[in-house]
Amino acid sequence: ANKTIFITGASGFLGTLILEKLLRTCKDLRKVYVLFRSSKRKPMKARLVEYFKDPVFDKMKAENPKYSTQVTCVEGDLSQDNLGMSPEDTQVIIDNTQVILHVAATVKFDERLTTAYNINVKGTKSL
Repeated sequence: ANKTIFITGASGFLGTLILEKLLRTCKDLRKVYVLFRSSKRKPMKARLVEYFKDPVFDKMKAENPKYSTQVTCVEGDLSQDNLGMSPEDTQVIIDNTQVILHVAATVKFDERLTTAYNINVKGTKSL
């Protein structure tokens, strides 16, 4: 109750389902920070709006109309040092988060080994 959660991999299949379930069933969440990679094509807020247009969120949006105030996008990249987050975002996560759900990974079978290592191993260690 009244917890703050940090989720990596929220844009993936499993992360999407976890976030939907949390927002639908735990309406008293204080905040959910989701780690998204940066994109030159769309700003973070626009990506988050687009993300929540997925039909998987329809039931949750009907049951929890305040969901958009509970979710904040944090720009980062698991393959980078400090998850690629700014020092300010890192401090906010450290100071305010009680629960971390790490569901990000590369699942490409033809991924370069160094890239897979940086994302799946180094990213996990950074958390």
